[in-house]
Amino acid sequence: MYFVQVAIDVPLYKLFEYSWETADLTIEPTIGLIVEVEFGRKKTAGIILEINNESSIQKEEKTYSIKKVLNIAPCKALETKELKLYQFASKYYLRPIGEVIFSTIPSEWKNPANWERIKKSIEKKDGKKNKLGISKPQILNFNEEQLNAIETLNDITSCENYEIMLLKGITGSGKTAVYLEWIKRITEDKNKQCLILVPEINLTPQLEQTVKNICVDRDVVILHSNLTPSERNHAWLKIQSGSGQIIVGTRLSVFTPIKNLSAIVIDEEHDNSYKQQDGMRYSARDVGVWRAANLKIPILLCSATPSLETWQKVLEKKITLLELSKRAKAGSTIPKIEIVDIKKESKTANFKDVGLTNYVIEEIRQTSLREKQTIVFINRRGFAPILSCEACNWKSGCKKCSTWKVLHKKTKTQKIATLQCHHCGLIERTPEACPDCGNQDIKPLGLGTQRIEEGIERLFSNLRVLRIDTDATRKKGEAEELFQKVHRNEVDIIIGTQMLSKGHDFSNVETVIVIDIDKSLYSSDFRATEKMFAQLVQVAGRGGRGEDSANSKIIIQTEFPEHEIFSALKNEDIKVFYKQLLQERGSAHLPPYVYQALVLAESKNQEKNTIALLELKKYLEQTINPLESCIIYDPIPRGIQRVGGIERTQILIESKDRPKLQKSLEKGLDYSEYLKSKNHSMRIIIERDPITF
Repeated sequence: MYFVQVAIDVPLYKLFEYSWETADLTIEPTIGLIVEVEFGRKKTAGIILEINNESSIQKEEKTYSIKKVLNIAPCKALETKELKLYQFASKYYLRPIGEVIFSTIPSEWKNPANWERIKKSIEKKDGKKNKLGISKPQILNFNEEQLNAIETLNDITSCENYEIMLLKGITGSGKTAVYLEWIKRITEDKNKQCLILVPEINLTPQLEQTVKNICVDRDVVILHSNLTPSERNHAWLKIQSGSGQIIVGTRLSVFTPIKNLSAIVIDEEHDNSYKQQDGMRYSARDVGVWRAANLKIPILLCSATPSLETWQKVLEKKITLLELSKRAKAGSTIPKIEIVDIKKESKTANFKDVGLTNYVIEEIRQTSLREKQTIVFINRRGFAPILSCEACNWKSGCKKCSTWKVLHKKTKTQKIATLQCHHCGLIERTPEACPDCGNQDIKPLGLGTQRIEEGIERLFSNLRVLRIDTDATRKKGEAEELFQKVHRNEVDIIIGTQMLSKGHDFSNVETVIVIDIDKSLYSSDFRATEKMFAQLVQVAGRGGRGEDSANSKIIIQTEFPEHEIFSALKNEDIKVFYKQLLQERGSAHLPPYVYQALVLAESKNQEKNTIALLELKKYLEQTINPLESCIIYDPIPRGIQRVGGIERTQILIESKDRPKLQKSLEKGLDYSEYLKSKNHSMRIIIERDPITF
């Protein structure tokens, strides 16, 4: 008999012991095996992490036994290299190991009652012929810069060792073609697999087809949260078996068990979507770098606007830089950038409803006469951010959150106008009169995609207008269909949010209009300028990609044309701009020059949160050697203090030394468990490397 320590998907920082009867189970125990166990009143799945000959449980306590072993080859056990990854993530992000492991496994596999059905489904699927790619490969023509980058990548790969590289290229320079040619070369060996991470689900269909067109005889596997359970089961099996050679997925895919992982690509590495904002608050980019280093394989980061953390490592020669400075497609040009001062520019009579100056309206009209498309970018969905009463100053605040409810007008799928909170999800009917004073003249304040759409349809009744945002793409496949309409030139004006800015190759877009961005320029978030710069570069890059793009331009409306971000955009001096940002960060002792973590307290009582965090701060200050140079700030409310009726408070911990910060956080984790035992209704969360405050 053996005694095995099992990780289970529960929020407890411990393993659970079970006995292993070899005679009953017919096999010897192995670390990484997926097994069925009794936990409380239910049967659930667990992962064996330790094997012992003796029990650690007192004799008078009952020991439960392993009931069953998962027997769906090749998914019987997780390999040591994956378990090392999960153990690193558990330690660094301070989350229970069971939670980390089971977040990577398809949900249906977590219930042993499903195992037999899954096995039969997979056997049935395997009996059918699997069609791969397309019959005719796409021939790519590379320019000299691209060929040099591919040659460098191939040289680095031939060394068969860890190397981190940054492929920095202007939008439209052919970064995707470069890394796919590299991956194509790697996967000529049928035993090798590659992982490509993308920031958004809506990018995967387009990239999947591109991969299949270039790597025609490889099995491409897609992983994201919109897959059905059956699709996820089969994808997981293909990856585990090694038959799925190229895996394209969103952030959680970085943890996927991959049998023969040989290279990793992180596309748009700067994107904040790679940072998980709940549960285990990990950065997929950082985890990908650790995984590549642990496996001793190359990893390629791609971006036109790399994060400052990545750029600093380039300057320190810790990352190899590959640059693409020219657009790849023949005839395509870098769009001209125009900054329109809306304080001086003449405005339409209904400017508050449309948000476009007369100059911009004329540019849209001229673009349509040339049979080209225009993008109008505003990163705010809904009709208006706030509904307001001028008589008593009532505003549409959310009852459960310290934010405003957004006005959404009725649409084809939404039959009534509503007020929606984009944080807790609360939806209410739009009142016909002010709830406080009864005034019937309540008005929307500010602009959203719906309001811009309505205004543009009035101005350009003869043109085809399409809105692309989260509200218009809720159902599976809707986003892909809307993007296909753009590619088929079935629309003239596209209105949308940041969904438009990431990775899409719109060959007929000539003019890009950016509106209502000024609030982001003077945000309290120290990363705001960096984020805005990246967003503007990305959305600007959607223009001028066609063969006839001499007239392509990006027009940005602002009240602050003198802001440094606009001169950087116009002069295309990203390196100078980044140098300035790094100097500012260094002077202010901010990342990437220090490492940060947040300890968050969440309950229905703000005062209790503050008292608990003050107690934690006092404990850490008494426990941590001052020479360890950790700065622990006082508790303050989160930027959005209340969400869903829960008050949120935080303390910030900083250090110039990552290991010392880790040591402090581990002590903080132990004490936070004690605090939670005194306040059962309180959640205390530790977040490494936060990007929102």
